[in-house]
Amino acid sequence: MIYIFTALYSEAHSFIRRLQLKKVTENTRFQQFTSEARDFLLTVTGSGEIAAAAAVSSVCTKYPPGPQDLLIDIGICAGAEGTGKLFLIHKLTEQTTGKTFYPDMLYRHEFQEAELLTGMRPWKQAQGDTNGQITDAAALYDMEGAAVYQAGAYFFGPHQMFFLKIISDNGEENRLSDSFVRQLMETHTERICAFLNPIAATAGQISDSWDAPQTEAEVSRLCADMHCSKAMTDALRQYIRYAVLTGNDYQAVVRRMYELGRLPCKDKRDGKRCLEELKQQLM
Repeated sequence: MIYIFTALYSEAHSFIRRLQLKKVTENTRFQQFTSEARDFLLTVTGSGEIAAAAAVSSVCTKYPPGPQDLLIDIGICAGAEGTGKLFLIHKLTEQTTGKTFYPDMLYRHEFQEAELLTGMRPWKQAQGDTNGQITDAAALYDMEGAAVYQAGAYFFGPHQMFFLKIISDNGEENRLSDSFVRQLMETHTERICAFLNPIAATAGQISDSWDAPQTEAEVSRLCADMHCSKAMTDALRQYIRYAVLTGNDYQAVVRRMYELGRLPCKDKRDGKRCLEELKQQLM
């Protein structure tokens, strides 16, 4: 299943229509919408880091995600320039702590990438509040992204989370109307859904070959030979799952790495390099 989170209903509106989602009536804490096949679950969290983290934690506790599921955070953001542009976020920073987070880009995409800064209050350039870090078109600002990542990390690996942001203003707007936000989101709905639909199809499949004891034994051997941490193990499983579902011969790739002496690894640091090399060849 794909878990979609938006801060505002106006951000969710076009996706509810496009994906033909129906309102979940039994949930009273947050507005939720799901597809008939239950491959999409969209939640409107409300604005701000606390609301976003609370919503992600609540939803994922009630509907625990599995290793094949994905989290998608979609919404508007502020940026120095480029109103209306869509970005896929490759780095998130929490303003209050300075902590940074890096979603793992597992799937191919055609989006422009950018960094996102998450703060507790709106960015008001007109008031001289630049937050000290938004200085170019590649740096974006919102009030939820880093919180969604941190709450989501309890349930998803970095390779299972995606953040899509559309620039709505440059800090000079007092308040964005719902109709403007809806129009902005509508502009990119088809493009985003074209990205999500094949991911949903892949995420909903579990290959017979993946479930085989032989595959599990191979994964366990690789984890041992790469000195994998829990995060590395989760990522490795997702890479191999993706290879199996897309028909990529991961066994030939792994066998070649053993033949070339890339495996087994000397230590965890060497294992990280090996895992990145394996990812590049499988993806």
